[in-house]
Amino acid sequence: MNDTATLIHACYGAYQSRDRKAFESLLADDFTFSSPLDDNIDKAAYMERCWPNGTEHQNFLIEKLFTDGDEGFVTYRCERADGSAFRNTEFFKTHAGKVRHVDVYFGSDIASEVNEEAIQAILDGTIEAIRARDAQALLKDYAEDMIVFDVLEPLRYVSSKEVGERAAQWLSSFEGPIQYELKDVDITIDDEVAFCHCLNHVIGTKKDDGEEIDMTWRSTLGFQKLDGVWKVTHSHASVPFNMVTGMASTNLKVS
Repeated sequence: MNDTATLIHACYGAYQSRDRKAFESLLADDFTFSSPLDDNIDKAAYMERCWPNGTEHQNFLIEKLFTDGDEGFVTYRCERADGSAFRNTEFFKTHAGKVRHVDVYFGSDIASEVNEEAIQAILDGTIEAIRARDAQALLKDYAEDMIVFDVLEPLRYVSSKEVGERAAQWLSSFEGPIQYELKDVDITIDDEVAFCHCLNHVIGTKKDDGEEIDMTWRSTLGFQKLDGVWKVTHSHASVPFNMVTGMASTNLKVS
C-alpha cells in the first residue's frame, strides 16, 4: 500500500472510530471540501458542519481505491446506525502526508443490499436452528401473529406460539442429528416487504420406528419489516402429489 492509500485508509479509520484529534491531524491546515451541498468549505467549516454527521455512521467498507501519486479515488459503502446504507465516491488530493482537498460524489441508498443480507441471515438462522433441533431459536425471527400453511393438518397455524409447538413436535420426532438445507433460494425485496421461495431438504431418523427420512418439499416465505426489523410473517409449505395414487410425492429430488 502506498503513502496516499495509507493516508486515505487512516482518514476513514479515524472518522469511523470518532477520533476527532486523529482525524484533524490528517488534514492540512488549508484543507478544503466540496460536495453537492458544500462549496469548497475550509477545515473549520467542515469540522463544524460535516464531522457531527459521523455519529450516524457505524461502518465504512472501502470497495475500490485507486491512487496516482498524491491523488486518489475511493468508492465506499457506509452503513448507518439504523441498518440502512449508502455508497459514495470521493476524490482525494494530498500533499506531504496530509489531505488537502476532498470532492465527494453522493451515491444512492443501497437498502436492498442490506435488506437482502438481513433476509439471508434469517434463512441461515433457520438452517442452524433446525439442524440443532432448537424450536426456540427458530421462533426468534417469526412475527407473533404469523400465519403458516404446513404440509400437515390443520389448514393453518395462526401465531408464533402455535408454530413453535408444531416445530418442537416435529424436531423432537427425530433421533440423532438432522441434515437440513435450502436449495434454489430466490429472494425478492422491497423496502418493507419481501418474499422468497426455495426447496427444503431434510435427512434424519425417526425416533419412534427408526425409519430413515429423506424428504424434499417446497416453501414460500413472506417477510415484513416491523419496527425496523425483518420478521417472517407467513410460511407456506407444500409437496406435489401423484394423480394416479393420490399419494404425496415426498421423495422427489432436485434435478
